[in-house]
Parts: sequence; structure tokens; C-alpha cells
Amino acid sequence: MNLAANANAALYASMIVYTLAMLAFTWHLAARAPTVADSKAVAEVAANEREDVLVGSGAPTPTERRPATPGAGAKRRNAAGPGFEESLKSRQRGSIALMLTYLASALLVASVLMRGLAVGRPPWGNMFEFATAAAAAVGATYSVLAKRNNWQWLGVFIVTPILLVLGLALTVLYTEAGELMPALKSYWLGIHVTVAFLAVAFFTLAFAVGLLYLVRLRREEKPPAKPTFIESLPSSASLERTAYSLNMVAFILWTFTLIAGAIWAKQAWGAYWQWDPKEVWTFVIWTVYAAYMHSRATAGVDHRKSMYIALAGYVAVIINFTLVNLVSTFVGMHNYSGM
Repeated sequence: MNLAANANAALYASMIVYTLAMLAFTWHLAARAPTVADSKAVAEVAANEREDVLVGSGAPTPTERRPATPGAGAKRRNAAGPGFEESLKSRQRGSIALMLTYLASALLVASVLMRGLAVGRPPWGNMFEFATAAAAAVGATYSVLAKRNNWQWLGVFIVTPILLVLGLALTVLYTEAGELMPALKSYWLGIHVTVAFLAVAFFTLAFAVGLLYLVRLRREEKPPAKPTFIESLPSSASLERTAYSLNMVAFILWTFTLIAGAIWAKQAWGAYWQWDPKEVWTFVIWTVYAAYMHSRATAGVDHRKSMYIALAGYVAVIINFTLVNLVSTFVGMHNYSGM
């Protein structure tokens, strides 16, 4: 049995199902648009939440202090915008989209695992494998968190980038399965890179939520004449807290990535730090997100300004996984793209 060929087949299958999931999530958002009356109720509660945040009380908002009643209805209201009741049609479409995402993510994870079995090593020895494994990490992380938190509204903003990455991996980055470069033959490959993928997965989710927070905040400040699915999202205050929580988890994982990379560098190259471009950009990412964490925890600092720092950090993540690996100006001792 040709595992490498089967891995590619599973990859193509996952892309087909992810495409269906993307369409289903778009279909779901189309059904989420609230009525004008719903939009006014959402705007009123959201304004109260923003006022709570601005005074810096740190206490739960009135909506949050209200005890949740048992049953799916209360859970759905908390998952959507305050004052917004999701329709049955929207919930059904969201469930379909989520099931397709589960299947697509399972196929992608299976593809990565079969690639690893085919080469007898962790399947991230070149840029093609990095890209597919990172996409699998994002898909799996979203799948785990989405059902629990009713994040169907986030799906299209996660599945679409996954599809773009997989398309890039197949058309530009594809590399035949082969042996590892000598410097990568270490148990630290499985530890260091795995944690880095998990960090990137959480950074990606936080980036998507952060962008939606900025859009939601603007719409709360200047409500549109005709509501759209944006008005059905959780309040800007809730989205900001979600992005902060995701970034916090990612930052902790990235800190471990930085430390593990230094230990591996000592074993492979004889020094903890070589000022290699990959090392530098890994530290740049850590520094930017550390600045975000500090800004977010500082009283009196506008959360919107803090979010801009987090978004800049994700741009640095993209540069680290693309330009630093592919452009000769940046490539140093981490020359493992396989291209």
C-alpha cells in the first residue's frame, strides 16, 4: 500500500469537504442576519457592555451576571449576540457546516499521519509538510473548540484560510516524501514543531476573532440602517475577551517553542543562539505578543489599540512561516523548505 499516495488522496478529499464546509458556513451566516428589532436589542445590550469595559470595572456585565437557565436556548443566546435569538434554520445550517468541518479536519489529520508513516518520521521536514500540518492543527483546534462554544459564526473565517494554505501547499510547495536533513534528525523535531503548530493554531483563531471584534465594535459605534450577520455576533466586548484568551494560550505555547528551539539549537549547532533569521523572527513574534499582553493588562489602555498589536503579531507569524523559509535574503541555518 502506497501511504504517500493515500496521504495525497486524503489531502485532496479534505480540500473538497472543506470547500463544502466553507459554502455551508456562508449559507449559515446568510440565515443569521437579525431583524431590525433584534438589532436594536443587540445594540442596547452591547452598549451597556462597552460602558462596563470603559469604566474599567472588570466586573461581569449585566448580561454575564444573569444566571444561565438550563437548556439549549440559553446556550444559543450566549453564543450569539446579546439579545439575539438564533433561528432554527441558522442552527441547522451551522450544524451541517460543523459536521463537514469535522470530516474535513479528520481527513487532513489522516493525510498528515499517513505522510509520516510513509517516511517513518514526524511529517514536517519541509515546507509542504509544514503547511499541511499547520492547517491540520488549525482545523483540529477549531473543531474541538467550535462545538463547545457554538462558534459556527467563526467557521467561514477559519475554513477559508485553511483552504488557501492547502491550495498553496499543493501548487507551490509540494515536495515528494523523503528523508530528513541531518540537523532535523532529533526527538526535538516532534516536540518543538508540534508545540509551534498548536501555538499557530490558537494565534490563527485569535486573529480571526480579533478582526471580527474590530468590525463588530465599529458597527456598535455606528449602527447600520440594515442589520447583517455582524449584528448577530457576540458583542465586541465578548469577542475581545475571546481573542485575548486565545492569544494567551498561544503566547504560552510560543514561549515554550522559543525555549525548546534554543535547547535544540544547542544540541545541533553547539550554541543556544546564533542570530539566525528564524530564531530572530521567532523572538520578534514573542516580543510583539508580549507587548500585546502587557498592553491588554494595563489599566486605561484602549482594547482596540491592544488588538492592533496582536494583529501585527500575527503578520509576523505569517512572515516567519513564509518569507523566512522561502526568500534567500532571510534563509539561514533553518534551510529546510525542501524547495
